[in-house]
Amino acid sequence: MRNYAARRYQAMDVGAMSGPRLLVLVYSQIVASLKRAQAAVQSRDHAARADAICRARDLIHELAATLDRDAGGELADNLLGLYEFFVRELTQIDFRPDAARLARIVEMITTLHQAWAEAARQSEGDSLPVAINQ
Repeated sequence: MRNYAARRYQAMDVGAMSGPRLLVLVYSQIVASLKRAQAAVQSRDHAARADAICRARDLIHELAATLDRDAGGELADNLLGLYEFFVRELTQIDFRPDAARLARIVEMITTLHQAWAEAARQSEGDSLPVAINQ
């Protein structure tokens, strides 16, 4: 029962988030999933690696699906290209684990996360949290 209440609270909280906050949250979850994938690659836990990479890919697909390419113009097109690259790389890494390759993807997505967090902070004020859940 407690888990159900916690999930409902989180769902209401996410539903009330602004677009910038939600974007930062999604990026946080992608980074957290990729860090779990890194740990799984190191420990050779194939199931955990596959689950973490699948979660990250699902979230990246969600980001791609929500792009407004008409309003976003070249920026949206560039982001879509990056998202497609990330999905391809993660698919390859899932089939043939490569810690260095995964580390590059984590670094790139972390950089995007930080950039979006800063943009959201500027648009909404300094109250925006940027912690990455592990």
